[in-house]
Amino acid sequence: MEQLGLLTKRKFGRQYSPQLTILSYIIQSASSAAYTTLRDEDVLCLPSVSTLRKITRRVNEDQGLDSSAYLTLRVSKLNELERNVVLMIDEIYIAKRVEYSGGEVKGLVTDGSVASTLLCFMVKSVVGKYKDLVSIYPMSKLTASKQLECFNEVMTLLRKVSLNVVVISVDNASTNRKFLVDCLCEGELKTRIIDPVTRQPIFLIFDPVHDLKNVYNNFQSRKLFECPPMTSNLPTGCTAQFQHIIDLYNLESVMSLKKAHRLTPAALQPKKHRENIRQAGHQGVL
Repeated sequence: MEQLGLLTKRKFGRQYSPQLTILSYIIQSASSAAYTTLRDEDVLCLPSVSTLRKITRRVNEDQGLDSSAYLTLRVSKLNELERNVVLMIDEIYIAKRVEYSGGEVKGLVTDGSVASTLLCFMVKSVVGKYKDLVSIYPMSKLTASKQLECFNEVMTLLRKVSLNVVVISVDNASTNRKFLVDCLCEGELKTRIIDPVTRQPIFLIFDPVHDLKNVYNNFQSRKLFECPPMTSNLPTGCTAQFQHIIDLYNLESVMSLKKAHRLTPAALQPKKHRENIRQAGHQGVL
């Protein structure tokens, strides 16, 4: 019925429902080529890409415009249990450059310096499939104090749209460690903090994927892993040698059926593998 109503209106006088706007944004985010094809077919009345960018762009809240309307609509479809979310904080390193695109200068932060990092805040439902990007902050130099300012803004927004943060997940970058210890835990790392507004506990975790990656990288570089004693199942501890993994790979390299079928030279020597790819790329360019 909405599509029939849109067909009767002029192209620049159409108003799209929030449900259609969100669906369009999800399709465009998943595949811009697919969304362009849908629009070119001229069968459905869909918002333009520029319209989607205007709606989802983070705007200063002092102007009365922010992403709360979009998040409120998404959250309205969730039950009480699904509104308990993990707040994931991560940084993306970008090329330091300034571009003029769509009538705007992009690549600058508020103080006029060139951005080199994007600080991203994402949410994921603890017990459901809901996930969303909350905000992106361009940074020229990321510090724990700046991260705290952005975190407070995001927490205010999430409380406003009725999302309950129960876990904060970060990787173990030095800025994130300083943010947790100095800004949230008052100088001593804790497993949880108390939300000053809701008085509910918020648990602090380091991203398990990064933890396992760091353990393996240290194991690969140091060649020896010493597990400390554990009263439950390892009262005297244990040790592991990286050479045993190399021996396993060499033993099974000529076998068609392998126990460690995912074990590759790239896993044994990741730095050398990346260097070979880089050299191959340079040779291809030359």
